[in-house]
Amino acid sequence: MREKMLYLSARNRGPEEDVEEEARTEGMIRILMERFDIDLLEFCRSGRNTQLRPDPALRIHAVTPAPRPHMILRNSLNKLRGSAFHTETDKDLQAEIRRLCKSNAYTHVFITRNLPGSCIDLLSSLLPDAVIITDAQRQESRQAESKAAGKRGLSRRYHMLNAVLSRRDERRLMNKTGLLLTASEWEALSFKALSFADAGKVHVIPQFIDLDDYAYDDPAIKEDAVLLHWNMHTSQGRDAALTFYKKIYPLVKEKVPHCKCYIVAREIHPEVAALAKLDSSVIVVDVGDAYEYIRRSKAVIASMREGCGGQRRILEAWALRTPVVTGVKSAEGLTCEPGRNILLAGTTGEIADQVLKLLQTPELGAIIADQAYRTLLKHYEAGNVKAKVLSLV
Repeated sequence: MREKMLYLSARNRGPEEDVEEEARTEGMIRILMERFDIDLLEFCRSGRNTQLRPDPALRIHAVTPAPRPHMILRNSLNKLRGSAFHTETDKDLQAEIRRLCKSNAYTHVFITRNLPGSCIDLLSSLLPDAVIITDAQRQESRQAESKAAGKRGLSRRYHMLNAVLSRRDERRLMNKTGLLLTASEWEALSFKALSFADAGKVHVIPQFIDLDDYAYDDPAIKEDAVLLHWNMHTSQGRDAALTFYKKIYPLVKEKVPHCKCYIVAREIHPEVAALAKLDSSVIVVDVGDAYEYIRRSKAVIASMREGCGGQRRILEAWALRTPVVTGVKSAEGLTCEPGRNILLAGTTGEIADQVLKLLQTPELGAIIADQAYRTLLKHYEAGNVKAKVLSLV
């Protein structure tokens, strides 16, 4: 007899910011549907709904919070409660959780990383015998510690206090969850160091993709083209794109004048669009078309800045057999061998040099792309990840 699972997810930001989380959530649900009948409850602050469709094994519920000006004011004044862990669970979301738990005998609950940490307290009280699975990351405390490092005086104390509060809530999360999943080995070790007593609950489920979505019958014909693939609507993404056009692309064009540039982004900042138009770059919005442009490019650049969503873009390029140039931060958590399955760079000059290597030495690009594809098959292919997920739950 199939067991029942309550799967809690959230869409708090725009489509570009949430792309990796959405893909991970939808991929995880497809895996879990093999064993569970799932009620997916989405907290849709951004007003967008899942791409998944109802199925005999999947029922979809959504909660869209009503604007509450007094809550916005209170949260803006009390910034220490601004993280996902510290934020109180929305009342409408609480009511829907209570309704579903009252009418269903859930044996498992899955909570994604972008929901308020207080959800786990409510679920523990409503379903004391259920196995709670949390897909987590230590982003809050890491960001606070990073901000504190460059501050002085009261500002430093504020960020240090925020880091302490976040670590406390991360330990509480580990204590209350039955199984804690992370996307990388580094993240897993970071959680284990917080609480040795709960370290056995922590397991790595990496980002993964289904290679069937990237299958083509004919081999790609490579062009002297470089492709930019990251979220360009945020300030970080905009700055990264402007840096490329002002400092990197001129160095590339100097050596390879006929080089083309493709930009893959659902949304693009007007400043970036203006520079792209001057250079006659091609802006690709539709994901279906994007794959073909990735295949024909000799190099994909994944942004080196945080907040641009790099890992899934790297995996997609690997799946389409195109070598990637990026920075250490974007590749953090992936199984990378610099110079073998990926090219890493730390400065604008180094990025230009790595791109030129791929444009001027096609055989090098083919070797790196082949090694990257082998890495993808071994570590990030959905079929391999599915076996691990089902063995854990």
